[in-house]
Amino acid sequence: MGLFDLINPFSYVTPVHADEDETEKVEFVASDPVEEESTEEEAEVEEEEEAVEEEEEEAVDPSEEIKRECGETLHCKSLKHHLDECTARVEAGASESCAEELLHFMHCVDKCAVPQIFAKLK
Repeated sequence: MGLFDLINPFSYVTPVHADEDETEKVEFVASDPVEEESTEEEAEVEEEEEAVEEEEEEAVDPSEEIKRECGETLHCKSLKHHLDECTARVEAGASESCAEELLHFMHCVDKCAVPQIFAKLK
């Protein structure tokens, strides 16, 4: 027993190795009637929540469609073309970044889309 064994706060823990198969099978049986009632109540609550979720319609975000349409406008389309050219060069092995082209394109799309999105929110 070395010095570190004396200092180690976990020295009382018995090491368990993956090769050893000493697993115990423990079965839990709910014999308490209170537990059975609570599980039935929980099941009913879950069914009610599922029914409410089905009734609610998911809100559709119009911004994605608006941004896609703005990306196809004449001005933004030319910026998208520059971005696509840069991407092709990078994929061919060029050591450049297309960050500037991406930012110009996203700025164009946002500038076009923001007024339309806020008009739909009002």
